[in-house]
Parts: sequence; C-alpha cells; structure tokens
Amino acid sequence: MVDVAPPPDSPAAASGPGTEGAGEAVARWRERLTELLRREPVTIRFVRREALNAAGIYLAVSALAFALLLLISHHLDYGVEEVLRKWDSKNYLSVAEHGYPHHLSYLPTGIPSWSTLAFFPLVPGLIRAVHLMTGLGYPYAGVVVSWLAATTAAVGVHTLARSVVGRRAGYACVGLWACSPYAFALWVPYSEACFSAALMWALIAIIARRWVAAGALTALAGTIRPTASVLVGVLVLSAGWAIARRRDGWRPWLALLLAPLGLVFSWLYLGSRVGRVDGWFEAEKAWGQSFDFGHGTLHFLKQVATYAHIDIRYPVVLALILLVAVAVVALAMDRKVPWPLVIALAGAWELMFGTPGSPLSKPRFMLPFLPILLLLVARPVARLPRLVQACLYGCGAVFAGWYAVGLLMLFRWSP
Repeated sequence: MVDVAPPPDSPAAASGPGTEGAGEAVARWRERLTELLRREPVTIRFVRREALNAAGIYLAVSALAFALLLLISHHLDYGVEEVLRKWDSKNYLSVAEHGYPHHLSYLPTGIPSWSTLAFFPLVPGLIRAVHLMTGLGYPYAGVVVSWLAATTAAVGVHTLARSVVGRRAGYACVGLWACSPYAFALWVPYSEACFSAALMWALIAIIARRWVAAGALTALAGTIRPTASVLVGVLVLSAGWAIARRRDGWRPWLALLLAPLGLVFSWLYLGSRVGRVDGWFEAEKAWGQSFDFGHGTLHFLKQVATYAHIDIRYPVVLALILLVAVAVVALAMDRKVPWPLVIALAGAWELMFGTPGSPLSKPRFMLPFLPILLLLVARPVARLPRLVQACLYGCGAVFAGWYAVGLLMLFRWSP
C-alpha cells in the first residue's frame, strides 16, 4: 500500500493536514444554519371585502359576549357604568376626566402608593377627545375608543394571518381571538384594544418592509403601553437585518430613529407631571412590574403547584405560560411564519415571565399577541364546516361573556 501525497504547491498541501476537513465542517454548519433560518417569502395583501368580513366576524362575536356580560351583571345588580369603571378602566377614565396627579405619595414602607401616573397617555387622551366631540359620558366614550380600535385590530389580525396561513385561516384567527377568555379587555376602557391595533399593523409593516410606517406605528404603540418595548425590539432586529444586508436604503435607519420615540415621550411626559425624569419608573414600583428575570413568576408558580392559594384563574395562568413557550418553539420551526412574529411572541413571553407584578393579569397581557399563537390552530379550525365554526365562535362568546363577569365583578384581584 502506497500513500500518495498531494503536490507541494496544491491547496491541500498548503493548508496542512485536517484543515480541509475543518473547512468543510464549518461550511456544512453554516449551510445548515442558513437553511434553519430561511423563511418562505410572505406577501402582505389587503383586500377590502375580506377586511369587512373580518370586522363583521369580530363585531358579531364580541357583541354577543359583551351583551352577555352586561345582562349577567345587571342580574347581579351591577349597573353599566359600574362595569365600565372597574379595575384599570377606573384609572384610564380618571386620567381622562381629571388628568394626572402632580405628586407621588408614599407608604410607610417607602414604596409609592398606587397612582394613575403608571398609565400611558394616549388612551386617556382619546377617551377625552371622543367625550368632547360627541358629548358621551366618559365610560361610554371609552367603549367607543375600545371598539373602534379592536375592530381595526381585527382587520389587522386577518390581514396578517391570511398572508401567512391563508384567507379562511385568517377569519379563524379573528373569530378565535374575539372569543378568547380575556377578550373583555377589548370591550371596556382598557388599553389592550388600542395596543392590539398598533401592534398588528406595525408587524404587518415590518414584514412588508414598509419601514417608515413600521417606525411610526411602533412609536404610536409606545404612547399606549410600556409593553411596546417588545415591538421596539422586533423592529430594531428586523431593520438591523435589512441594514446589514444593504436593503431598502435609508428607510430602515429612519425606522430605528422613530421606533423608541413613543416610549421616550411617555416616560418624559409622565415624569414631567411630578417634576422628575424617572417619575413613571418610580410610580411603576407600586405595581410591582420591575423586571426580575422571572424570580417572582417562579415564586407564583410554586404557590400554584403546591396549592398554597386556590383561584379559578390559576390553571389559566399556568397553562398560558407553558403553551406560549411551546408555541414559540413550534412557530420557530415553521418556515411559513416570518421571524418578526416569532420574535414578537418570544419577547412577549419573556416580558410576561420576567415581571412579577399582577400574576393574574398575565393572560390579559398576552391578549394583543394572542393572534400570533393562534396561527398554529387557525388552519385546522378553518377546515371545519362553517356551521361548526359558527357554533364554536358562539359558544366561545358565551363563555367569554360569562367569564368576564367573574373577572371584572366577582373575583378578588384585578384581571
């Protein structure tokens, strides 16, 4: 047996023993990583007739659920305004009517007292504007704002979902979102409806690479809720990738400049009410929403697992935390789902898990991001006969309306 060495001037001889094998391994891993990250192209298409159908589905399901909420509440001797002023609604309506406080008060422990300063300004501003333009009472003006925003969000849900999983599945996403257990937050003067609208259309703009619109919508979301930080992160990564690939010229750069402006404005504006730059962050301490990398959530889950406290909502919270984590992995493995949607859901889960305050509000926190998770089940639902789908949405609406009575009026802690 004779070994044949390569010629002295050949590439193999110059690179030395084992180098060619290492180079092939690196190239092979790079190819596998590229293949793993590759996504099928998604074309965003808005169809007016389909948008009207999606709005109709949302309004029909939500109207049934909202009517049931009001009817059961009336049977339990709760008036309409009492329902509309419960929990966070009371805070948004207070700001709309009276403005923000001009000082922070503190408990003997040194922790700030609960204050409306923790609530971002756009939703109270819209409620006040509708009140001044229409003469409606503040609670009813808040309902108008929420329903208009939620309908806009529903059209965005369909536009986004139809682009990824198809037209009928887009309708299914809208119907399932409308009758989800915490959908009550889309009917009353909460901020979820407005944030959902900004979130859905910002994600559409990011996927369509409409960078200026994406930056503007992300900035708008930053005036509604602090959870817009998730959307800012999605845009930064998406626009940064476009810049790295030298695509779309100056527009991704402008999007990067616009994206954080809403959050910065809200923080500075709220801080100016009490004369300190960190005013919002100080007020937020009262609500226990500082990021702790999941320590508080793990403590809550330990209490749930050991039956330290019993509440009908605990299984919902536990299931949500687990299901969203599984959904992130499943969506990451589906090449039809654009990366911005995967990153948005992963970021929302991280923020939900990493903040300890109001553990029973975690399902409501995930409500604007829920349509992304529903992409996993929309196609099977869409294949059901239409009569079966109608029964499914109708039963879901009945449950959502009934459950909303407990969440808003009967259960002890804020939903």
